[in-house]
Formats: sequence, structure tokens, C-alpha cells
Amino acid sequence: MSEHTEAMLAYWDKNLICRYANKATADWFGITPDHMINKSHLSEILGSLFDAQTPYINAALDGKIQVFDQVIHLYSGKAKNVRVTYHPDYVDGKVKGFYAHMADISPLNNHHADEETAIELPEFLTQNDQLLENVAKTLNENLFTGFPSISALAKKHFVSESKLKRDFKQSFGRTIFSYYRYLQMEIADRYIREKRCNKNQMAVMLNFSNPSNFSACYHKYQEEKLADQEIHEPKKENINHYTTLIDDAPITIAMFDTEMQFIAASKSWVAEYNLQDINFIGKSIYEILPDTKKKCEKQHLHCLKGNIYQCDGLLLKKNNGVRSWLKWNIYPWFNQSGAVSGLCVHTEDISKVKAIEKENERAAKLLKRADTFSKIGTWTRDMITHTTQWDKVIQNILELPDHFVPDIKAAWRFVKKGKSQILIKTALKNSLRYGTPFDIEVEMITACGNSRRVRIIGYPELQNNKCKKLSGILFDVTPV
Repeated sequence: MSEHTEAMLAYWDKNLICRYANKATADWFGITPDHMINKSHLSEILGSLFDAQTPYINAALDGKIQVFDQVIHLYSGKAKNVRVTYHPDYVDGKVKGFYAHMADISPLNNHHADEETAIELPEFLTQNDQLLENVAKTLNENLFTGFPSISALAKKHFVSESKLKRDFKQSFGRTIFSYYRYLQMEIADRYIREKRCNKNQMAVMLNFSNPSNFSACYHKYQEEKLADQEIHEPKKENINHYTTLIDDAPITIAMFDTEMQFIAASKSWVAEYNLQDINFIGKSIYEILPDTKKKCEKQHLHCLKGNIYQCDGLLLKKNNGVRSWLKWNIYPWFNQSGAVSGLCVHTEDISKVKAIEKENERAAKLLKRADTFSKIGTWTRDMITHTTQWDKVIQNILELPDHFVPDIKAAWRFVKKGKSQILIKTALKNSLRYGTPFDIEVEMITACGNSRRVRIIGYPELQNNKCKKLSGILFDVTPV
């Protein structure tokens, strides 16, 4: 759970008051969660760091994910290189606070301290990813026929031997031959466990001239595999602090490993993507939501290199067959050594907003054409300044003098009492509350006391899910 990690985890509301903190906070800042939660302001915890982090804090409260590195001094006086992640918490489209995560990346930095080119090398290697993957593919193709020489690999893939050996080890963490042997031992292990083959059979199958040499390689592989499991088991426990936050999060968010397999998902995510009856944990998002492979895989790979991706409109087909416009926030999560261990993906369905935008575009075109018709007038109601405007066509329809100044109260007096007033009230209420366009016909009484039947069309303009302006047309449909 979140209490078993050395990383600091906390939640701060929009007033920067702590609403959650794990026990690691005491190790970092010398203050227990009981003394923080519902009491402490973020500035009290960060102290002199608060001013430096203020731009990141404000950006998080504006809805932007923040990831940055910083040196901090613990209450004990010890300095740490940390990676800080601030993730906004959305409720009904509004930021209510943000999650804060601090992980010690000192070991990662110290590992490269004596290598001047170590920081630039990964960026350089990204240009060779395809070449190295092709080399690995060649090794796979030769597992049963024998190891191709380094010179043969270099010639086949048009690269120098020294560069190939250096880049391959940097990318895969092994020499080319060691990687080849490891692949062979993976196959041998599977055949021995699943197909009941013995070691002598596998030595012959994998082209070993000496069975004892195979036994030594296989024994080394088993020791390495066991050691790797012992190292990674605690890491599986450490991610529980993320899954706890994800499971209970009030937003649509899911957590994935580096293979884009589900680790956790919020209840909102499960409902949004109709996963209630699907056992999706441990399965790839590309299997569960096939449309994401074509539209999102490139962004996922980009973020698995430590980058953040934000998109304000991606059309995606969900499991129920419905295509929805989604707002995406994708950011990496890091293990205690500072390495990327997977991604967190937050989405928000903005289909209604997109539909309203489309209606507004249609309305704008309609309004441009309105002045070509003698009996069609245009009107607007600004909800911020509380002002109303309409053109001379509406003045003429309502038989008003040119000097008449429109306002909402005056306009209301011309609507016939009863059914017409109720119809307009309902239309306005739905537009202001839900952003719903309307198209209605009502009875109006002109300034001269004449009855007119008019058609009123209105389109709301939204900003931050609130109606900031109503615009539309009004035209006379009184029977002749």
C-alpha cells in the first residue's frame, strides 16, 4: 500500500491544504501525517523550496501535469536529488487539487556522475533503436543454428563492430553474445519445464558441442533469474502506493507497466470504457481497447521515454462501439531509482463540448446568412456582462422605435404569458445549465399590441463548461 514506500505521497487541495500524506513524509520533512492532514499549508512543508516550486504548483492547479527534478534538504540535513510529479485532480471538469509524488533519484544521478557523455548517450541511442531491434531479431533467428559472429552482424546491419558492441550493451544491458545465450536459456527453460526435455536434449537442440557447457550456462541462467525475481518482488509491492490512489481516484485514470499492461484503473475508468465484466488487469490496453493501438501507441512509446503528452481532442472507439471525443493526459511514473516503470493515463470525455462547438459553428454560418432575409433578426445575450443586443429586424418585428434599448426585462414583456413564457424559460434553463441549443416557436405581443408568432433559435457558447454567451436568430412565422 502507499504506506510501504520510501517515496513521499500527498494530496493538496486548491487552497494548498494537505488532505492526505503517507508515512514517508515524516522521513522527508520531519512531520507526521497526523500533524499535516487538514492542518498544514504546502508552504509550511516546503519552506524555502516553496517559492521555487510556486510556478509548478500554479501550473498544476491550472490543470497541467508537472514533472521536474530538484535538490532538497531533508530535516536531517541530508541532500537528495528528487523527481517531483504534480498531477491535477479533476472533479466535474474543474481542478480541485493535485497529487504530489517525490522519489529519490540520487542513485540514478550518482551512477552517471563520472561519465560526461552518459546523459547525452540515451538521446543518441534513440536514433539506433530500429537498428538494434533488427540485430536482436537476427539473433533470435539463429538460436538453433549457432551464434553469428560480431563481424557478420556488423556487415549485415551496416554498422561498425565497435559501435555495434557499445550501443547494443548500452541498450540491452548485455554484450551481444551474453544476450544471445540468455535467449537460448529462456527457450531451454521453457522446453524443460513444459515439454519435459532433458538437458542433454536441449544441448543438442541448441547446437552446444559440450553438454556440460550447456549445464553451466543453464545453471547461471537460473541463478540470474532467481536473483532478478528477488530484486523485483519488492518493486511489485512498492507500486501498491500508486494502485491505492488510482483505485479510489474520483477521475478517469488508469495505470500501466512498460508493456502497457493494466496495473490498476479507477472506478470511473472501468465505467467509462465498459470494463465491468472484463478481467483486464495484466492485459494490454491494445487488447482491451483495440482502437488505441493505431491512435495512441506512438504517444505511449514517447511517454515511456520520460515525456508527458497532452491532447485536447482524440476521437476513439470504445468497447460499446460508440466513438467519443477524449481529452488525454499521459505521463510516466517512476520507481525508486528514478527509472520509468510505466504510464498513468487520465482521460476526460468531451464529446458534449465537441458537439456544442459543432452546433456553434453551424449557428455562426446561419447567423451570417440571417441578414439576407428581411424577416430574420439576430440577437445575443452576454452572461458575463448581463447585456442584451438585437438588430433592427427584431425592432421592426416587435414594432419598436429605433431608439429603443433592449434588455432582458424589456424583452420578457413582449412574450405572451402562459405557454410561451414557460417554453422560453425551459429552453433558457437547459442552455445555461447543460449547454443545450434550442429551437422553439412562441407567441409575442408587439409594442403596438399586435400578435406575432416567432421562431427563436439559440446556441450557447461555453467556456470551462459554463455558458458565457447565448446567440441566435428570431424570425416572424406569423401566418399571412
